[in-house]
Amino acid sequence: MKNHISYSAVIAASLLVSIAAGRAQDRPGVVYVMRPVPFYISGQVGGELMQGLSIKNAGGAKNNVDPGFRTSVSIGADLSDNVAAEFETGVLGNALDTSSTQPISAIADRAYLYQVPLLANVIFKAPLKCGITPYIGGGAGGIASTLYLHSPGSWSQDTDFTFAYQAMGGIKLALNRNMEIGLGYKFLGTPDHTWFPNDSRFVRTGQMFTHSILATFTWNF
Repeated sequence: MKNHISYSAVIAASLLVSIAAGRAQDRPGVVYVMRPVPFYISGQVGGELMQGLSIKNAGGAKNNVDPGFRTSVSIGADLSDNVAAEFETGVLGNALDTSSTQPISAIADRAYLYQVPLLANVIFKAPLKCGITPYIGGGAGGIASTLYLHSPGSWSQDTDFTFAYQAMGGIKLALNRNMEIGLGYKFLGTPDHTWFPNDSRFVRTGQMFTHSILATFTWNF
């Protein structure tokens, strides 16, 4: 029995030595170590367009929304050369049209909507040898949407937190091993929103859809 165990140990050791020798022959002088996961941080800024808001408590009438802005910050990790996962937050801001033809004018002479998304994204990319990387992706999470209403002499605000989802695509150009610049598109969607539920300024909207074009800067660690 002892001899059998000894023979087995010798055979196992021989196999390990053979594997190590084979890898050393593949790349002489190279020490094989586990590669750490590369992290990155990305900032995005640009303009956005929100589709007209359906005001449900005004019979579903559409309220126009002025073009706005979007800023985002993403912190992520490259899981492979083709897949990354990240967390994203930021701010979107729009002014609502309060002219006399719009339903929101019944309760405010000025109205602004600010949104703060909290999203987990998955990115699929195809890096090219020329340093250009096309990508697509999607994400989901939550969003805090704050509606500011101005009536003569006073401001009021209320925040509604709901589910949110987005799709994205774009292209990045590597400046060096750490820095990338790019241009991207993001579509952000949310379900219905409710503000001031126990107030005369009660507002309930249908789904909100926002389209953004963003310049991006990414730092890879």
